Amino acid sequence: MTVNPGASVYEKILIPITRTSNLKFLVDFVNHFLKPGGEITFLHVIASELFTISPAEWRRAMSAISTTHLLSASEGMMVDYRVKKSLSVAAGILDEAALGGYDLILLAGSTYRRHLKHIFGSTVDEVIRKAKVEVVAFRYMDDREMRYEKILIPTSGYQHSVSAARLAEQLYRQHGSDITVLYVGEGGEDAKKALKPVMDSLSAMGVRHRALHRIGPVVETILDEADKGYDLMMIGATEKPHYYQFLLGSTADRLVKKAPCPILMVKSSPAQHAVLNNSYFYKEN
Repeated sequence: MTVNPGASVYEKILIPITRTSNLKFLVDFVNHFLKPGGEITFLHVIASELFTISPAEWRRAMSAISTTHLLSASEGMMVDYRVKKSLSVAAGILDEAALGGYDLILLAGSTYRRHLKHIFGSTVDEVIRKAKVEVVAFRYMDDREMRYEKILIPTSGYQHSVSAARLAEQLYRQHGSDITVLYVGEGGEDAKKALKPVMDSLSAMGVRHRALHRIGPVVETILDEADKGYDLMMIGATEKPHYYQFLLGSTADRLVKKAPCPILMVKSSPAQHAVLNNSYFYKEN
């Protein structure tokens, strides 16, 4: 098929990083969603209660952001960086996002990094719960070239899945991705209502896709489907408020930890979420 690039999504993207972040990989990934002339800012947060920052902390910060200079030169793009001191990593991210006019926070970590439990633990939980802009948590795999030929979107009918579909549309335009929307649960009207928001969104954007309905344990059934050669799984964050206090133990977090492929989790911004809730899509009771 002939693939035409669609209109990109974001103008200004904030990417918090550590010394082990694969910056080249992240730039290649977010370029799928960056508008022409858009900006990428890498942020390193020094979490400290001390008034001054020690030389060792500054060396770690410089190590984390030094690659941005090489990226700017080699990719011919504008890549900025910031170093911020804050009482916590999450507080530093939220403060920069509020002051910098960003429309996306990308929180990314590798499957094979020991700090994964921290990246997808309390820091991500707090940012997802409190951020006023859209948040994407992305788990990639260092030992695997990123591909987009086959994408799985599990959904239970929540509106954050529609935002995941909006990003899937960008990949479809650029790579001709084969997109599958999956619902795991009882059949009948429940399955139709759960699949409808994402399917209607993809159809409205002219994206070819297929729907699957499976019955079984939710996480295990999704993982079984994902193991059938998918290159990427894209999910929406839970919309149950009490889950925002801890993603550990939730369906989304279990998928992030166990998926056999890279996985991307989206939480819509409050403004975008309000638009989706007032649209023709299905709304939870």
